Amino acid sequence: EFMDLYSHLIPVYEIEPLEKITDCYLDQYLWFEADKRMLFPKWVKPADTEPPPLLVYKWCTGINNLNQVWETSNGECVVLM
Repeated sequence: EFMDLYSHLIPVYEIEPLEKITDCYLDQYLWFEADKRMLFPKWVKPADTEPPPLLVYKWCTGINNLNQVWETSNGECVVLM
């Protein structure tokens, strides 16, 4: 199915409730395990009280503050996902 906006079409996907619940559970479980094992620094973890632009700013600031993160003289590269 497509939602017709007269200027363009947007595909509409139907996702089953069980798949949504499973996705939410996996997301929370993976963050719980990562937090328990301290896999990510404190500035990576999102907080519900912070608006998304502030999270992006903190994330970019944290990356830029790393020592020699943009150094590519030996053929290295930085991959951000």
